[in-house]
Amino acid sequence: PNVDRASTLSRTAYYVLILSCLIVSASYHVRGSIRGAFLFAVFGWLIGALGHDGGHFAVSCRPFVNDLSLWGISLLCNPVMWQHQHTYAHHSHTNDYDHDPDLHHFTVFLRVHRRFKHDKIYGLQRNTVFVFFAYAFVVFGTCIKIPLGMIKTGTLYGIVEWTDGKRPLRAFMMLAHYALYIGTILIAPFFSGRPWYVALLAGVTHMATSGILFAIFSQINHLNEHSIETDGSCDLVKTSWAANQVVTSNNFATRSFAWHVLSNGLNLQIEHHLFPG
Repeated sequence: PNVDRASTLSRTAYYVLILSCLIVSASYHVRGSIRGAFLFAVFGWLIGALGHDGGHFAVSCRPFVNDLSLWGISLLCNPVMWQHQHTYAHHSHTNDYDHDPDLHHFTVFLRVHRRFKHDKIYGLQRNTVFVFFAYAFVVFGTCIKIPLGMIKTGTLYGIVEWTDGKRPLRAFMMLAHYALYIGTILIAPFFSGRPWYVALLAGVTHMATSGILFAIFSQINHLNEHSIETDGSCDLVKTSWAANQVVTSNNFATRSFAWHVLSNGLNLQIEHHLFPG
């Protein structure tokens, strides 16, 4: 494990390539370029693979390298919150209404579980355009709204305790990401010398693109009828964590290299949930 639990040379080269593209596109974003903002979001999604792998302690056998790599998720989610929300809660209690916070992110626009009280707006989710509209707000939630709620209440939806709030350095990192994200994505373009509406559009373009990419590739694997309605699947699901991971996760385009790269490997979601590291 101390030898093999690390990125291969080719995987490391991929991280470096995407990080380089991310830095270049970021320089255009802060200058108020709409095209730069879009590319910054695309490469932000792709470098999320580094954060995701680091969060699962799979980038290196050295803990500090994984902790540093975790920040690759920064353009998709607050990295400190990510460890509570995703690595611990979601992977331990996939699609469990009472314990998986991922089911509770979308309640403003979407009803993803029968236990949520029906609201008139949820009737709109039959429309694909409306679902994409809702997805455009996902990263606004995971980088701004939800972390703020976690800081205020000390929990994530009352489901997951913010234990890192008791660790001064981690608590500071939570706040530091909050400030850096808002400063880089939303405020910096206004100092580019471009018209205010162009600067605003750059921030909106980045957040909406990031949200749609994040939501499509992560939610297609869990938020569907077959993965949510698992009560009658088999008795084994009730007693076996592994069986529950198989039933509540979905694969897609498993033989496509292109989709594997574009989805950050989430097209093999079942395997990922069984062996997340």
